[in-house]
Amino acid sequence: MDCYFGIDAGGTQVKWAVVNADYHIEEHGSIPTCTSPADQVIETFRSVIELHRARVRGVGISMPGVFSEGDSDGVVGGGGALHCLDGYPLGRILRESTGLPVTIENDAMCAALGEYAVGALKGVSLGLMVVIGTGLGGAIVVDGHILRGAHNLAGTVCFVSNDVRKPVTFGSVYGDVTSWRALRDQVCAAKGIDPTDDIDGYRIFSWIEEGDEDARRGLDAYALVFDNMLMGLQSVIDPEVIVVGGGISARPELFEAFERMMDQAHVLPIIPRPCIKPAQNGNDANLLGAVRTLRRSLGECD
Repeated sequence: MDCYFGIDAGGTQVKWAVVNADYHIEEHGSIPTCTSPADQVIETFRSVIELHRARVRGVGISMPGVFSEGDSDGVVGGGGALHCLDGYPLGRILRESTGLPVTIENDAMCAALGEYAVGALKGVSLGLMVVIGTGLGGAIVVDGHILRGAHNLAGTVCFVSNDVRKPVTFGSVYGDVTSWRALRDQVCAAKGIDPTDDIDGYRIFSWIEEGDEDARRGLDAYALVFDNMLMGLQSVIDPEVIVVGGGISARPELFEAFERMMDQAHVLPIIPRPCIKPAQNGNDANLLGAVRTLRRSLGECD
């Protein structure tokens, strides 16, 4: 058995993949996410693992939450959309029920490790990954290892204040002004329309593709805010490369806007101009990073 099983548990889907030693996905699929009760969520994980148990060496899981390095019990802290699992020793439960080694890691950290294994962070000594979603995920990779911090929160850029005159709370942090909804709001404001749930990333970039100048102005306004944030992160972390992931990161127009607006954001010469790259593994990064976490626990990589 030279394959591994990866699980990426998100708010709407639980994605899974059989991954070989070269990080090539041999088989993959998904099922709808069950968000409660805890016993049913755990059974969902167990049942999908069981279907492939005979052909894999272990299981790596990527999911929202805070996890301690080296915690063989895989205790869930927080859990995000799977908050019903908060405090559960999910790793131990699944290990005992499947007979396989199981590791669990935060989803943004897995995305960064996936990009380090076979992506835009490969060979980078110090890299930062930011993931655009309903908030903003983040992780710092140093020589192939996640920089965790004293409380496993290093790289959690979502909660950095964007107004130091106010307490750090929802409504005044980076995650509010750089999420994909923030992009939608900027584009809708430029177009003079109200943002609604039916305006998604596909529609926004369709407008831009069609030459809608208002939509492009909204994109540029969003990109400038994002670039201003990256300048602050560059000054604190000083990464070689900043990789941007998430659904909208597949759009080249986004990175063209980042480059276009960086001239306005980069005004202090002492701070290096950030080297920004798109994630290369798309929605598979979390799965690949989960497998790398597993393989490290098995002693197969540094």
